[in-house]
Amino acid sequence: MNDFQFTSEEIYTCPAEALANLLGRKWVPQIIETLAIQDTRFLELVRQLDGSTPKMIKQQLDLLIANEIVKNEKITIQNTVESTYQLTTKGRELFQIVKQMKHWGQINLICH
Repeated sequence: MNDFQFTSEEIYTCPAEALANLLGRKWVPQIIETLAIQDTRFLELVRQLDGSTPKMIKQQLDLLIANEIVKNEKITIQNTVESTYQLTTKGRELFQIVKQMKHWGQINLICH
């Protein structure tokens, strides 16, 4: 049986459990949704995710980057480095799952 891992500490034998744990982390689905709309700079992402903290968003972005779901695109303009976060191909595929999960939840779960 294969083991699935998305951090150095956590190992799963079931890929659905690994994915559920990843998407269950605070701000991860919202980061994916935000980046699906447009590539975003770090401070703008923190601002859009009202109630988040820069530290928490940085941790989640690092996790998403390590799993090749998000990439940090850096370009130099007149000796200034501009950095934007964007979904990878894997991230765009995952966004479709997040969108379906959100739709299913809206229809089938009682959310307060």
